[in-house]
Amino acid sequence: MELSLDRLTKQYGRKIAVDCVSATLKPGVYGLLGANGAGKTTLMRMLCAVLESTSGEVLLDGKEVTSMGADYRNVLGYLPQDFGYYPNYTAVEFLMYIAALKGIPKNVAKKRVTELLEVVDLSHVANKKVKTFSGGMKQRVGIAQAIVHNPPFVVLDEPTNGLDPNQIVEIRNLIKEIAEDHSVLLSTHILSEVQATCNDIRMIEHGKVVFSGS
Repeated sequence: MELSLDRLTKQYGRKIAVDCVSATLKPGVYGLLGANGAGKTTLMRMLCAVLESTSGEVLLDGKEVTSMGADYRNVLGYLPQDFGYYPNYTAVEFLMYIAALKGIPKNVAKKRVTELLEVVDLSHVANKKVKTFSGGMKQRVGIAQAIVHNPPFVVLDEPTNGLDPNQIVEIRNLIKEIAEDHSVLLSTHILSEVQATCNDIRMIEHGKVVFSGS
């Protein structure tokens, strides 16, 4: 299964936010590096079919994804930069809710959520409300909801933004663990982040890819 961007472009009036970007999402952790405002989030939102492109395409095994609907959402996990959650839900309740939205049968979802809470090291607070969690714990819940349906492709937009150094290390280690079974696209403006986690990167500036490589 191959996910690729073909000359993807987004323009707002005269401003070009993303300028003719092409890439293929590879196994492992694939980094998108750029300063704030470089166009990373716009690019990732188009990749996730949340935002319509001005031109160009996102292709899954050669098929344009906007025509695939739920079939595309089933192969994609997404953690947006501003991750929303229901503060009065416990971690278990929230993940079960997301699993229900994904159409996962309840008995299967219970087992999957239990496994995921182990993976993200939140089993000990599974029945505590998410609003009581630290920033790093909330991000781990966010990553868990992105992979609850076990998608082959996972998109993480600034997953360590605003976290303290210890929490950043925790999230980095979790991303590496997830990448053993998934293709991960990681967006960040922090150079050390891609250095610590990514196999391959694209550097983006003013919407254009200015570097591609290891």
